[in-house]
Amino acid sequence: MIATLNKSKTALTINRQEFKLALEKISAGIDKQIASLKKAKQGYDAKEMAQETINELNIFEAIIEGFNEAEGTNLKLADITNLEKAQEWIDDFLEKYSKD
Repeated sequence: MIATLNKSKTALTINRQEFKLALEKISAGIDKQIASLKKAKQGYDAKEMAQETINELNIFEAIIEGFNEAEGTNLKLADITNLEKAQEWIDDFLEKYSKD
């Protein structure tokens, strides 16, 4: 599970391993797009593609929404206990595409 809900159902903790696996799947999709663009000899900005993908996914909002629906909770972004750390994981992910 990508996050763990605490016993009182008032906070979530993003699970590092599962979150990193999800980012790896996102990365594979971006890499596939880049390969197609290269093959077609079209220009691309890898950093921009990665940033747009992350922005469109709204990862944290999707996690919160999923738990709210499944658990009948009313959690908000502020209820993610390790949000800053998870944001660092996303920043590390985006850094990979800044080097192209």
